[in-house]
Amino acid sequence: MDNPLKSVIDTVSREIKNIFVMTEDSTVPGLAYLEVRKDKKKTAFGFLEARKKVDGAEGLWRIRNSLYDLQTFIKSHPGGAEWLQLTKGTDITELFEVHHITDKAERLLPKFHVREATAPRSVPWTFHPDGFYRTFKRRAIEALKNVDFHRSSLMSDLITDSLAAMTFALALTGALVQSYALISFAGIFLTWTAFAGHNYFHMRDNFRMYYFDLSIMSSKEWRITHAMSHHIYPNTLWDYEIYVTEPFLNWLPQKDKSYIVGIFRSIISPIVWMLMFLFQGVKRYYSVFMEYRVFEYRDFVPFILPLAMSLFAPTILIAWKLWLTMILVSSFLGALIGFNAAHHHPDIFHDGDIYRDNMDWGLLELDSVRDRKVIDDSTFLSLTHFGSHTLHHLLPTVDHHYLSLCMPAFVQTCKEFKVKNDKFTQWELIKGQFQQLLRDTPKKNHR
Repeated sequence: MDNPLKSVIDTVSREIKNIFVMTEDSTVPGLAYLEVRKDKKKTAFGFLEARKKVDGAEGLWRIRNSLYDLQTFIKSHPGGAEWLQLTKGTDITELFEVHHITDKAERLLPKFHVREATAPRSVPWTFHPDGFYRTFKRRAIEALKNVDFHRSSLMSDLITDSLAAMTFALALTGALVQSYALISFAGIFLTWTAFAGHNYFHMRDNFRMYYFDLSIMSSKEWRITHAMSHHIYPNTLWDYEIYVTEPFLNWLPQKDKSYIVGIFRSIISPIVWMLMFLFQGVKRYYSVFMEYRVFEYRDFVPFILPLAMSLFAPTILIAWKLWLTMILVSSFLGALIGFNAAHHHPDIFHDGDIYRDNMDWGLLELDSVRDRKVIDDSTFLSLTHFGSHTLHHLLPTVDHHYLSLCMPAFVQTCKEFKVKNDKFTQWELIKGQFQQLLRDTPKKNHR
């Protein structure tokens, strides 16, 4: 007779093992595997190092099948030196295409050409002149011709600066009267300030991008993990925002994914959300002192709030306790917004699903993103809740306030290429995110 206790132990053991089972093979044809997914630290700079091993850039900058030496151009780069410093030794084809809307940068490239690459590209996506993305981009340039889209709008600047001011006002007042209610509101405004700051770190260097650092997350690291990884390869094995939460949260469909483990992941999601900023902060300073080994001004920014609160609170200990509370509140709201903003729903492509035949990069963005009703209609909500998400992925350097100008061009291009541009409600995405944690069956869900 079977031992009931042994059966229970075996079941529990099997389910625990299932938590750590991660997909290694991409269903995107031609996408190389990055060893960084096995790295327990999963840092931003680990992503770049993994790219250098597979991109065939030979210590230079690779664009398509050519190698360029941009070293002498770093200080002259209009977007700031950091973009080129970070990407040296990698394939920047996708970044180059989506960060340069006009052809000005393309015309400069021949001056820096070194030779043709010897290794094949590690990613399969294309940018054909008559493809979806290039067609849309030409129309977007025309739609933006009457605004200075290389700079942020006055509307976005006013909203973002006001959010930062309210964050400090509430935090300092909360420290003065020791009010957890005010501190909680400060945490809400801190989330909105950081996410509005996200609009700015996609652009050329500017002081408003450092608002993001007030959350203790790093604008520098997010330029890597968010702008260079997530934005360019959303919902694939190369998406840092997919693999950073593994094994605690796993949105990828895989046959050996346990339903019981999925339920467990759904239950612990709020805890993961609350601790997300702290995890990112620890990784940030690990990278500063152990990997990148450079302490920059922006690495002091997270401490401005608690130090200022220390001047108003009765003691430093109380000030820092209140600040930690604010970070936990901000993290919970931030992760609630971020994880449910656009990418996770059973009807959205995730690596493991059957991929489409057309390898145009713009179609990857459409397959792995959904826009939202209501939120996309407001500049304030778009800035603070990752709104106008599809257009933002297609034109990440364009200020959120200007993205609506490109909507007619986007709709026209979708019709021409026979792809849908449907929207979800926020509730559908929240519900869908938990459904995606449970989904174990690959599907074909192209728009």
